[in-house]
Amino acid sequence: MPIMNTIEEIFIAIGGTGAFAKAISVKHSTASEIRRRKSIPVKYWPALIASADLMAVSIDNDLLVRVHVEQDVAA
Repeated sequence: MPIMNTIEEIFIAIGGTGAFAKAISVKHSTASEIRRRKSIPVKYWPALIASADLMAVSIDNDLLVRVHVEQDVAA
């Protein structure tokens, strides 16, 4: 699994917007908006981490913090 450096790469690793929505138990439109904003609200992190673990995708709190900080720096 390649290193994820952006929110977009997290979406791709999870399997796209639909899979991301299912992973965090939201509607597709909500996941699409999260992807568009390039920011995953913290309240979804535990579900995302748990779902990623089941898919053998390495996502943890440290990664999520890092990609959000890097996203802010790039903006």
